[in-house]
Amino acid sequence: MIEKDTITKADLGKITLKIKEDFFKSTNSYKITIFLCGGDITKPNTTRAKVAEALSDWYGVRYYDIIYPEDIFDELLYSSHGKDLLSLENMLADNVDVIVIIPESPGSFTELGAFANTLKLREKIVCLVDKKYRKKKSFINQGPLKLIKHVNKQGVVYIEPTDLALNFHKVKSAIRKVKSSSSKIDDKIGLLQLDNFLLPIIYLLEPVSKEDLIQCVTFANDDNVNPIQSTTVALTSLTKKKFIELTTHGYKLTQVGLNNFLDLRATRDRVKTQDETVALDNMRLEILNLKYRQKKLKV
Repeated sequence: MIEKDTITKADLGKITLKIKEDFFKSTNSYKITIFLCGGDITKPNTTRAKVAEALSDWYGVRYYDIIYPEDIFDELLYSSHGKDLLSLENMLADNVDVIVIIPESPGSFTELGAFANTLKLREKIVCLVDKKYRKKKSFINQGPLKLIKHVNKQGVVYIEPTDLALNFHKVKSAIRKVKSSSSKIDDKIGLLQLDNFLLPIIYLLEPVSKEDLIQCVTFANDDNVNPIQSTTVALTSLTKKKFIELTTHGYKLTQVGLNNFLDLRATRDRVKTQDETVALDNMRLEILNLKYRQKKLKV
């Protein structure tokens, strides 16, 4: 365990800046961030569950991030307060490439209507609709889907839910098209990106206290979300995915988390130089020297 006060706030600031500039930006820029809305993800018969599984076979974590609304900010999404809804819209506009919506449940109908009615989100939507409703005269067809098609003809994809493979090439094509014109802010570390920011931080500092992680988020976070709240949400998400575990000495990566981090590194290696990849390992050695030999941190 790192001795108390061994790593100072100044040290944490240097580490945070290094991770943000040399690791996070390139990874976040390369990957497609998908906000996936639809039916209950825990029920394998829902189309959203099938789409999530299909995406997992599409280059995996090296190519995309899937974000589920219920994992991050359920209370924000369904709040009746205008300020909260505006905050969610801003988060999505700044932090995701594509909003994939499958209208198959009351909640997803609400999401489709709300997001399609927002100009800055409409161009990010890829809506997957059961082909049997293609020619139905309905509010959804005449309202939100019409708005989406107006800004992106590939934004509405008709699928066969019982045989998703038949049309999944169209889904991938639509996602790529939206990504190509995405307005995601690649260097922004908001609530939706904290998982990918905290993984390398934990890798470098493990075992690391929640307080130190909050301090890193405070240095890095460009969002207006409270750093204590946002760090807690991200740690809960990482724990739920079994990427990290809380020990008596602090947070550490699990084997699953380490594998995920190595996949992130593989993504980064495609867009950054080998020298900068080595720099991350050198930083970890510097931190180990600080922990066990009290050598001054050189970052």
